[in-house]
Amino acid sequence: MKNPLYKRLLRELRSDLGKYAVIFLLMLLSIGEVSGFLVAEESMIRAYDESFEKYNVEDGHFLSSSKLNPAQKKDIDSYGIKLYDLCYRDTLLSGGNTLRLYKNRDRVNRVCLMKGRFPKKPGEVCIDRMYADNNKLKIGDILRTKKGKQEWKITGLVALSDYSTLFENNNDSMFDSVKFGVGVVCAEEFDSFRDEQLKFCYCWKYDHKPKDEQEEQDMAEELMKQVNKDVKLEAFIPRHENQAIIFTGNDMGSDRQMMMVFLYIIIAIIAFVFAVTISGTISKEAEVIGSLRATGYTRAELIRHYMAMPLIVTLISAACGNVFGYTVMKYFNASLYYGSYSLPTYKTVWSPGAFLETTVVPIILMVVITWFVLYRKLKLEPLKFLRRDLRKGGRNLTLPLNHHLPFMSRFRLRIILQNLSSYLTLLVGILFANLLLMFGLMLPSVLKAYQKDITSHMLCPYQYILQVPLDTMRED
Repeated sequence: MKNPLYKRLLRELRSDLGKYAVIFLLMLLSIGEVSGFLVAEESMIRAYDESFEKYNVEDGHFLSSSKLNPAQKKDIDSYGIKLYDLCYRDTLLSGGNTLRLYKNRDRVNRVCLMKGRFPKKPGEVCIDRMYADNNKLKIGDILRTKKGKQEWKITGLVALSDYSTLFENNNDSMFDSVKFGVGVVCAEEFDSFRDEQLKFCYCWKYDHKPKDEQEEQDMAEELMKQVNKDVKLEAFIPRHENQAIIFTGNDMGSDRQMMMVFLYIIIAIIAFVFAVTISGTISKEAEVIGSLRATGYTRAELIRHYMAMPLIVTLISAACGNVFGYTVMKYFNASLYYGSYSLPTYKTVWSPGAFLETTVVPIILMVVITWFVLYRKLKLEPLKFLRRDLRKGGRNLTLPLNHHLPFMSRFRLRIILQNLSSYLTLLVGILFANLLLMFGLMLPSVLKAYQKDITSHMLCPYQYILQVPLDTMRED
């Protein structure tokens, strides 16, 4: 026979529709945001990791004081690497910004076209997408040098695979994507630049990839010594030390723990609300529960009944939240990454981890918390429910109070002591609410404090870093 308790679920939903609607909306937004964040993060990380092979990212590069001749290039190629020309020109623009111009690449450090087209003739340029966004530039705008002698028309927005983070110098403590940008021009345009305007940069790819990080460091150190025999080095930067390449990979994923803690706090608060609501419902329906227990309903059946509505709301919220995260919130969170890094285009990937953490874990939390509360509440005998005596022990002993206290003071103390559990519940709820409030308020203060403290902890006003070890620069 169909369980008649099922009929009460719809009645309960109608009577508390406002409460369940608010809880559903809160869970929908929370799960949607976290799901969208995790999906965007994993998609971005995968796009970043795959870019090394897809765009043939360099294993390192070096700067020389003069242009290499064919004989020097041939000698360097014999050291187990393949050398590529990566010369560039740093151009000071009219607004005071620096734009680093490269020849369009087709073999190494290839360029991802985000919008528009590549330059086809002199006077055209493609610039980094993030630099364009930060300086409110768009396709069709004109860039001019500081003295106004040369100008380029923007034909496209790109992401350079070796500049996922816009570091002008590898020794900078932080990148600047407002005052510094990169771009590419056509071969004809680049060949018109004079040698004195260029930085002679050359990158390499190993013939045999290193097996691990230690081997990569050893190979880079040995290569630096060999190259220094043929050219005068100004800088030597292997890929594992190149901030413009590795900073993004090291930074992405660091916010995951904070988002997960935020989600679990939200779920715990909602489970806490459900638990308090269920406790009130049990107190209100104590006689009904006593009658059901007396007529043969087991404690397990009643626990399943009272757990049904919270679990149904959680399941629907988790399903809708994941859909919301995959369809809407992923774009919002991806835009946060695109606002900080010059990443190539990405494809959304389905994340089993995101599904587990935003659907399975919240349901488990809800089951455990509500089951624990219901199990403790329904341990009483049916007769106690019928008498509405929901105390677990005998009659509570009255705490003697000093008769010298005024009557109203003793009356208030009695009220507090008799409802101590309710006040503790209220206290826990306020603590959870304040914890959420701290998430929103603490970040600006932390950043401001960090800005003030970082200058006081500097070792010295100026720092000079030797890019090439001294012993490799000796000519004797």
